Amino acid sequence: MARRRKHEEKEVDLAALVDIFGNMLFFLLATVSFLQLKTLNASVPALTTGAPSTLRAVNVTLEIKSTGYSLKAEGEPVDVTAPKVTIQKEFPRNAEGKLDPKALTKELWEIKRLSPETKNIMIFPEQNTIFEEIVATMDASREMPSIIDPRKKVPLFTRPVLSELVTGNEIPRDDVTPPAPGRP
Repeated sequence: MARRRKHEEKEVDLAALVDIFGNMLFFLLATVSFLQLKTLNASVPALTTGAPSTLRAVNVTLEIKSTGYSLKAEGEPVDVTAPKVTIQKEFPRNAEGKLDPKALTKELWEIKRLSPETKNIMIFPEQNTIFEEIVATMDASREMPSIIDPRKKVPLFTRPVLSELVTGNEIPRDDVTPPAPGRP
């Protein structure tokens, strides 16, 4: 007796599998903790096998005053053959009361030429300095157009440090509850 083989196509019911995956998806979305990554812009010391540092450096400070810029640079470049840098220069505001960032950039280029390894510049704005002047000053100290190709930029002081001198004009926050009377 010959047996007949039945070749029937069986269908797999995927509805239950889709339901399980759907429930798993909702469960995973409900339990996942969304990460809030925060970075801290900090320089860490580098490990070197070379000779120890000579601690030679040129400190550049720039004050933004109501009368204009006051630039000071002093110190010894890393290059032992280079002379000690001592520069103190004032850049008064023009007749309209505006600062001259181009003249500042030109003088900063001279400092950078004397001490190419210097990357930091400390910027100290006066209390009443407007934000646009601070930004223009930082831009003038960060880079300048190349002498060879004006379409390109040459880095000057790539690490401008802005001092925090803003005090007294803070707007009270409404999201902080004041301390109870008698408590600090």
